[in-house]
Amino acid sequence: MSNNNPSVLLENAAYQLEIRPAGDEVRVHLIDKMMGFSPAEGPYYYSAVIPQGTGAAVYRGLAQPTATIDGDQIVVRGKLGPIDIVHALSLPADRPCLEETFTLHNPTDDPIVIEDLVCGFQRIITNRVGALLPNLATDVMTAIPFRHRSEDPIDIDNEFAFAQLLTLPGRELHITELVPLHTGHGYMLSDRRASEAWAWQHGEHTLGIFKFNQEAMEFSVLSLAPSAEGVCLRFGGAAMTRRDPEALHEIAPGASAALGLTRLVTVRGTYVEASYAFRDLLDENGCRFPDHYNPPVHWNELYDNWEYDLGTAGFPPGKRQTRHLTYTKTQMLEEAAKARAYSCEALYLDPGWDTDFGTFLWADEWLGERKRFIDQVWDGYGLRVSLHCPLATWMAFDGRSVEHWPEASWRKDADGNVIYINTFGRGLVPMPCLGSQQYLDEAEKRLLDSCRDGVVFLMFDGNWYNAGCWDPTHGHPVPYGREDHVRANVELARRIHAQYPDVLIEMHDMVAGGSVLRYTPVYYKYGLPGSYDENWGFELMWRPMEDILTGRARALYYYNLACNVPVYLHVDLRDDNEQAVVFWWYASTCRHFGIGGTHDNPQIAELHRKMMVRYRELERYFKRGEFYGLAENIHLHVLEDESSLVINLFNLSDNRETVRAEIKLADYGLDPDRWYITPFTYSGGGFNRNNGTYTASRLMAPWSAQVIELRALDTSAGE
Repeated sequence: MSNNNPSVLLENAAYQLEIRPAGDEVRVHLIDKMMGFSPAEGPYYYSAVIPQGTGAAVYRGLAQPTATIDGDQIVVRGKLGPIDIVHALSLPADRPCLEETFTLHNPTDDPIVIEDLVCGFQRIITNRVGALLPNLATDVMTAIPFRHRSEDPIDIDNEFAFAQLLTLPGRELHITELVPLHTGHGYMLSDRRASEAWAWQHGEHTLGIFKFNQEAMEFSVLSLAPSAEGVCLRFGGAAMTRRDPEALHEIAPGASAALGLTRLVTVRGTYVEASYAFRDLLDENGCRFPDHYNPPVHWNELYDNWEYDLGTAGFPPGKRQTRHLTYTKTQMLEEAAKARAYSCEALYLDPGWDTDFGTFLWADEWLGERKRFIDQVWDGYGLRVSLHCPLATWMAFDGRSVEHWPEASWRKDADGNVIYINTFGRGLVPMPCLGSQQYLDEAEKRLLDSCRDGVVFLMFDGNWYNAGCWDPTHGHPVPYGREDHVRANVELARRIHAQYPDVLIEMHDMVAGGSVLRYTPVYYKYGLPGSYDENWGFELMWRPMEDILTGRARALYYYNLACNVPVYLHVDLRDDNEQAVVFWWYASTCRHFGIGGTHDNPQIAELHRKMMVRYRELERYFKRGEFYGLAENIHLHVLEDESSLVINLFNLSDNRETVRAEIKLADYGLDPDRWYITPFTYSGGGFNRNNGTYTASRLMAPWSAQVIELRALDTSAGE
């Protein structure tokens, strides 16, 4: 095509985009009006790797590209090797953003397998010898939502000055069928970095680069590549990472694969404001807690329970069968009494309530009849009952109750042979397939029986992907991939919700299971009809104080900045200090909060009981308030309809310090012209009418927490 092709230009309040096809290039000039800066200049990058024989063909650039205006979008069409590409770039007149979508069509008579795909905007960030350009010297790229992941070392953040991008290699998460174990996951060297979103800070503004896709796991990807003009940054668009999305593994003849939405949004501020903008995108797409969200505060019996604490220095004969001694009705009612003393709303039963691990068959032998037990817990203690439900993968991995599930559900390999696993002390056992209709049908039946008798919450644990199944009688695709496994997890939730829509279902990561990792996007499949209700809190339940001290618990703070899908976690209070920092950190960062464990120090145990009374008074803020972060140690929970908020202050240091939070009320939807009930504040705090702020100031002990409610006076009471 001639290099004299006319350019097309569109703009809205935020961006001006000019596109000109030239030969096999699609040249782009993107101007960010708020920044006064061009984040993308030069050819848009299109690349695909398609296996051929014993090698692979690498295609770069679009053949015969065209660019046309269709309403508020520019549509680029062309051929990337054998693939027809339709690339739509929208600049909505009513929203200050730029959005991209891709459709890949196979016009041939043969399937097309895509081994790799990278499409994105480009910007030269160095000179011809690799020195960073001066106008980018202070630019920073930050991952959203996880500036710090729960598995990251204490001194590592996913935030990179551009100089670091040039010198630090990318990394990519890899997992095995043993992903929850520390030996089952890790990071490998990569030419790219992936996150749900990225925040590119340039001066006083930040460009958010977001990805959203509910049909396939897809991420916002950054990569760097050398060119004759200098090192080139690629962003936006669409790219494969970790072999995702699986929709590109094979496109059938005549079929198309539609990829997810990429949105660019510019905000004034830093990654924090960009995180809020990403959260807005999720909210728009139904990935937000419902208005009536009111999960029951849990007491988890596990931490004080003998069944959990049992150990041995030897090898007791036979299969462990101790539940009838350690998980009796008397013991569980004692835990219910504790739950009531700690002002909890539900008794959460961890492993022990069923006849064996993961059978989902109520243990009448040691708990009595299920309905009678649930009624007794309610009538005697005012508590609901919640259940831990380890799904097929974990149950099969341990081999503890395989015989209680249909033989037809067992996993098979490509040759039709049953897949066995060498379990801890039980030898080779078959493995039920979570995606088999035989397993799903039976799990549905058993869980519905519990819901029918009054259970209000189900935790779907142990649900990780363990490398697939090839049995065509299971009713799932063959082979059974990660996306199929995700759909099976959601299908089980839908079956429960179809009959009991008010039963809350917490869903562990549907690929990584009960792991510190988050493999699937934080929003993935949430908000779809009948889907799950809550995410899991990265397994930060066992050593919650250590997780604070080592920074692992920071992941919850960053999660809440960027995502309103509720997190559930129950924490061991035996690990807390005399300042209740464990209690308040997790109460502030987990919309569904659970506790357990009686502290050895009776004074701290009594403090926890008092703190829970306080929490229950303020729980509407923590469960349904909008979360904002002034810093990692300053959290706001805002109820705009009440023009009120709760402030959580933390001193996360070894020194006694004054922690101050200056809050401009209007910035958080609060009315500065109302009267507020004024809490105690240290010197330097209080209201400032000149700038519409309230400053909370407290002198705080090391590793401590304080909670402040700033509540608008209800003037209607005297009317």
